[in-house]
Amino acid sequence: MIPHWNHQGIIPPIDENDPTALERAPYPVTVEQVVERFSTTVERCAILEGFLSHRAELHRIGVNSGFQWLNGSFMENVEMLEGRSPNDMDVVTFADIRPDVDAALQPEDIQMLTDNPWIKETYRVDFYLLPLSEPAEFLVEMSAYWYSMWSHRRSQQWKGFLSVRLEPDHDANARHLLENRKREVQNEQN
Repeated sequence: MIPHWNHQGIIPPIDENDPTALERAPYPVTVEQVVERFSTTVERCAILEGFLSHRAELHRIGVNSGFQWLNGSFMENVEMLEGRSPNDMDVVTFADIRPDVDAALQPEDIQMLTDNPWIKETYRVDFYLLPLSEPAEFLVEMSAYWYSMWSHRRSQQWKGFLSVRLEPDHDANARHLLENRKREVQNEQN
């Protein structure tokens, strides 16, 4: 379950009532839970649509296993905090990229994995990839890097973030939920 934003407009990094509990950021959730929780405005629905479309492209090229850490202003109540909508969703993808998949990638597929500015413009996802085939020491260093980057706002305020599985098992249902939610949000704003 995704913790509610606290009075500071952020996902708490830990359970304040049980600070040593294992339930802490990054909180493991499903892609459906992300859609249900954050599809509250037309702008947020558009970002979620881009996120799901990028995931579909990853699945199409054979990147189907691993997990993604989700963060950025999208995971905050940035509307309250800064008086604006989020621009994108920050995503670090820890992917099991098999050698046979890597060898079969076409140039446009490689762009889907490595061209951050293009991905951000096309899908509204600020995307970073960490293949799980990297040496363990490197993965530990990069996990610590991303955790330390994402466990705080730029103001150094401590905050939480989410983790979703990369497997496509729940994406069709998440897309269906998003389509329904988009209609509801559009009707609410009219």
